[in-house]
Amino acid sequence: YTNSATSFNTTSDARMKENVTDALAGNIDAIRVRSFDWKVDGSHQPHGVIAQELFDVVPEAVTQGETDDEMWQVDHSKLVPMMIKEIQDLKAEIAALKGA
Repeated sequence: YTNSATSFNTTSDARMKENVTDALAGNIDAIRVRSFDWKVDGSHQPHGVIAQELFDVVPEAVTQGETDDEMWQVDHSKLVPMMIKEIQDLKAEIAALKGA
């Protein structure tokens, strides 16, 4: 953290990985993007997800509360690789259609 930026880095060094293969397409169409108002202050959120709904599709992106009183949380960074893969697949499909 600095006065002008916050950075959250995750280790991704190739030297720490094994059994590396191309990922399969994610189930991105099953992710429900929602619009809602926050109860705490009434502010509107035009785009977001609900942790309990996302858990059914991408459980690795969700941290469940340990008790019924603890809030569930979403690590949005876990969704980014899925989105990149989906964009790559769509670009390949578009290129194939253009070539047809």
